Amino acid sequence: MYGIVSPRDWQLEPATRQMSSVIEAWTGITYDELERRWRGATDWLLRQFNEETGAFHGFYRAIERTFEPPQTVNLIAPMQLLAAHDRYGDVHLLETARRSAEWFYYHFVVSHPMSVVQGGVRDTSAPELWIKYTAEFCMLNQALYTRTGDGVYLYRARQAAGFLVQSQRHGFSPKFNTKDEEWEQKGWMAFGRVVEAFLGLYELTNDAVWRERAIAWGEHALTLQAKDGCFYLIDMEYYNTDLAADPLRALVFLFEETGDARYLQAARHFGDWHLAHQRPDGAWPLTYDSDGNVVCEIVGPGDIPNIGIALLRLYRATKETRYIRAAINTMRYSISVQVDPGTHSPYADDPNVAWGFWSWQPHYDYTLSGDQSTLHVRGMMFLTDYLSSLGKPPADAVAIEP
Repeated sequence: MYGIVSPRDWQLEPATRQMSSVIEAWTGITYDELERRWRGATDWLLRQFNEETGAFHGFYRAIERTFEPPQTVNLIAPMQLLAAHDRYGDVHLLETARRSAEWFYYHFVVSHPMSVVQGGVRDTSAPELWIKYTAEFCMLNQALYTRTGDGVYLYRARQAAGFLVQSQRHGFSPKFNTKDEEWEQKGWMAFGRVVEAFLGLYELTNDAVWRERAIAWGEHALTLQAKDGCFYLIDMEYYNTDLAADPLRALVFLFEETGDARYLQAARHFGDWHLAHQRPDGAWPLTYDSDGNVVCEIVGPGDIPNIGIALLRLYRATKETRYIRAAINTMRYSISVQVDPGTHSPYADDPNVAWGFWSWQPHYDYTLSGDQSTLHVRGMMFLTDYLSSLGKPPADAVAIEP
């Protein structure tokens, strides 16, 4: 119910071609077109997998036609394969996701028994362990456990959760510096991912301690919201789209779990901030400062459909159609930035580019990576399956064409 990997986690049935008229009535896009895109993107992602290392390559650099070595993309990319596996039952997708997650564990997770920050996840080669990565790793292992039944994944999810508990003990610190051996207060405050991770563990284990910890993080989150409704979660100074979807979703989850209207009020306030700042093409600039200035006009494309998923959950809680209209426009944005073969998109004839998604929009460095693809594909799937479950839309619910 509180999962974020696949529409299955929300107990949604996969939409089918028979529901195409419903999907088209909501979005103006046929089911066949959407399926063509997420299948193409999943084939693209599989081409990024290195069988020898058992991991996804890092960024693909289209200009040089080279792959970077495997890195943190292996934290996110398995989620796309799990979502596709849920839809099609292809065991190869599940096995590839498992192999990628296994590689990530042994290269990025602190596992030494003597470490007091066991379970923490580092960011590439920097001497820092981050709650934002650790919470995602916790959720990835929960997803693997529910799909395989292998207890090692529940063990690793608990291991990661232990690091998040230590963060809470140290004033909800966003990261641990392994060089200086100390927790640091400045950084990316990813409380939304922590709440999602703890509620997921509560669902899996029925252990109320995880529910209590999720609520504690939620109470802390309420103190962080600015008067304008936004969360400026980078050093409490900057909004970034990478830290937008999970806080919004987490607040709705906490409302659903506790019935406490404060959480829904905070979620609605944050959702309305997004609606006030959404561009006509369905996207948001990457960064704002706390005075409301746009810091970076470039878009992090994959963040946009992830925010769309969060807006769907807010719509589910409120039934206020403005949220579903905004969510539909995030999917239209996804479609507009996918490298559709045969189009005039740069490097569309390169098989390592076709059907992928650029890391930045407009094109900053002409790189692609699996984490971008994963967010776009899951956004399309969540929206398609959720709209299918609603049936024909009311007249005021159809999104405005960008």
